[in-house]
This record gives sequence, C-alpha cells and structure tokens, in this order.
Amino acid sequence: MATDVTLAGGAGEYMESATVVAWNAAPGAAVKAGEVIAVVETAKAATEIEAPCDGVLTEILAEVGAEVGIGAVLGRIGTAVEAPPPAMAVASAPTLPVRPAAEEPAGPEPGRVVASPLARRLAAQNGIDLAALTGTGPQGRIKSRDVERALAAGQARPASPIFARPAAVAPPHAAPAPIVLIHGFGSNAGAWHALLPRLSPAFATVRIELPGHGRQARRAGDIGGLIDSVLADLDAAGISAAHLVGHSLGGAVAAELAASGAFEAASLTLLAPAGLGPEIDGAFLDGFLRAREPASLKPWLVRLTADPAALPAGFAAAILRERTLSGLAEAQAALARALFPDGTQALDIRAALQRSAVPTRVLWGSADAIIPARHADSLRGAVAVHRLDGVGHMPHVEAPDLVARLVLETCRAAAFTLGNAAPPD
Repeated sequence: MATDVTLAGGAGEYMESATVVAWNAAPGAAVKAGEVIAVVETAKAATEIEAPCDGVLTEILAEVGAEVGIGAVLGRIGTAVEAPPPAMAVASAPTLPVRPAAEEPAGPEPGRVVASPLARRLAAQNGIDLAALTGTGPQGRIKSRDVERALAAGQARPASPIFARPAAVAPPHAAPAPIVLIHGFGSNAGAWHALLPRLSPAFATVRIELPGHGRQARRAGDIGGLIDSVLADLDAAGISAAHLVGHSLGGAVAAELAASGAFEAASLTLLAPAGLGPEIDGAFLDGFLRAREPASLKPWLVRLTADPAALPAGFAAAILRERTLSGLAEAQAALARALFPDGTQALDIRAALQRSAVPTRVLWGSADAIIPARHADSLRGAVAVHRLDGVGHMPHVEAPDLVARLVLETCRAAAFTLGNAAPPD
C-alpha cells in the first residue's frame, strides 16, 4: 500500500501554499525514512520534504514549479513491486491539483474579493480594481502577479474605494488573526524564543525576518523596502490580517505597515520602537557593526539589557557566525547608514501612529540605553504606554512573562473591539 508524501504547514495554518523547487529522487528510486526527497519554497524559506517511510518513490504528483496547497500530496512511496519503470512513471505522472479536492476549503463569498496584502497594495498604488481581476492563487486568490499582469496589459483604472484599505474586521467567530512578530535591527527570528511559549496557543504566531537579517535573502535600503519585504512574506504565508508585534526597528516597520493601507492590522504592540525621536545610541550601532570578534562585540551587547545576564550565553558568537555565513555585515551596515545616519534616527512613525485606528500598546524599558524611553512621552491619544522598571532595550527577553501578558491583552482587546463575541483565552 502506497504512503502519501504530503506538504505539511511549515509556517503554521496560515501558510496556504508553496512551490516545488526540486525533487531529489526519481520515480522508481529507493528512499529511506527521513531522507530529503524534495524541496518546496515559500517566500520565507526553502523547506525540505522528508520521506515518511522506507520504500520506493512510485509517483511524483507535483512537478517542479507546481504551486501546491497545504495538505497536498506531492508523491507516493510504495514497494518495489508497486513502482512502475522510471520511464512509465514520468510519462504517466498526472497533473497536480493545487489542493486535494477533499481538502478544498469553501471559496469566497459571492461578491467578496480575496487578494493577498501585496496584491492589494500594488492595486491601490496603481489604480487597479481587484474586482476586475481573475486570481491565479489557491481558491482564486488574487496574487501580486495577477496585478502585475494587469499592469502590463494596461488595465489600470480608478480603484474601488473598498480596496484603498482592506476590510478591517474578521467575521465574528472566525479563527483569530495570528500574531506576527518582527524583530529589531541586527537581530533575527530567534529573538522571540523567550516570548513564544508564553503566548497563548489560541493565537498562532509567525516570525518575520527583515531584509539583511537571519536567513532572509532580500536586501532593503530604506523603510519602504523593509515594509515591502514583510508584505511579501505575509502574502506568501497567506496572511491577510494579523496582530503586529514589533521590537525597535521592527516596531517602526509594524507601525508603518499598519498605517499603509496595504495590510489589515488587528492591533499593534510596539516594544521600544524606533522612529519616535532622533536619539539613538550611535556608539552602539558603530561598535555593533564594526565588531568582528566576540571580545569586541560583547561590550556593546551588554548595553541591550539592564542586566547583562539576561543575554543568552554565546550570543556574541552566534551573531558573528550568522553575519559571516550569510554575508549580512554589509547589508546591515548599508541599512544603518540609511535609517540611522550619523547616529540619528531618520525615520519617524508618529504620523503613522496617528493614522492607525487599531488598538495600540507601547512597552518600554525604563533602563533602555539604546533608544531613550522618554520618546514615548510624545505619544498621545489612545496609545497605551507601559514603562517597565528594571528593563532595558529588550523587554521580550528581559521580562517575557509581562510582555506576553500585555501582548495578549492587546490582542484580546482588539478581538473584543472588532466584534468577536468570545475573544480567545
């Protein structure tokens, strides 16, 4: 009996599809359980697909280049007896459906346009009416490529007002929007390790890596490039609405993204966000970017937290290893020159926060040595500000229990405000 090789939801339930980029085994080849037999790719990363059992790859149902949905059967593994000769297998490989019919979710409601955040942004920027487009994504979802195709065909015309900003509210009782976490300058998705287990399982979490950081292959030279990259990752993951949590530079990106009209932000939680004043520790930035040895990097890293013991062991070595292996040093230096010229913050998110109408909470360590906590004094209106005593620039690392509680309170408040009768626990 054949065993299916399926595409699991590597980025959580909100990843809808991936593209097959390689098969490492041909039909008829013997494979071992755990052996990498295929590679699929989302905008975030390539994911290796392992054989679920020993046997012979009898069928490839998703050829290289196919876009497949979560749960789709990529191929089958059977016994040698079941395996057709390689030539026959290739000739008879069926065309892959985007998603197995049995798992096909219901399509959009009549009259409702389903489009990715990036597609919405492109359409709004170029006067494209999404209702006039035919989506080529799963379940007819309009992707950025569909908008680009329309632009190439000269279909631009005044857009319907509904697409100037996505619908702001998920239907009552719908699955809660995920929490999207955006790290700060010089960091990566691993910065959230202390916070993740403390966030309620009622909310899915998705970590985004900024250009020039972590495993992100993209590069960006300004805040717009950072936002476009985040939008592309959210688009690829099928996330059209989310609670945004950003730290430092990631906070500035989250605030601008929420106000851009290109993404449906349910709430904002900003941890020591950049962009609320000109001051920043320029010496830290210079020393951080210049360091090539753990011994020269450690003295700068201790400025990040009120208690240096809060930083994980081997932190400096890990940063330098990532920079070296991934060639991040120049990308981060270029980004710093654009965003923090001469040790001054050149970005300003105050106008974005004024435009944003979603519940917003700002958390700031009173002992922050990188960006002064007094920058929060400029915030007015409905923005809630919490100052955390004895905490430096890394609240999610130094006080993860408190930060998790406040993040969840923001998310639940947003769910209540938006009309969900039963906010997630």
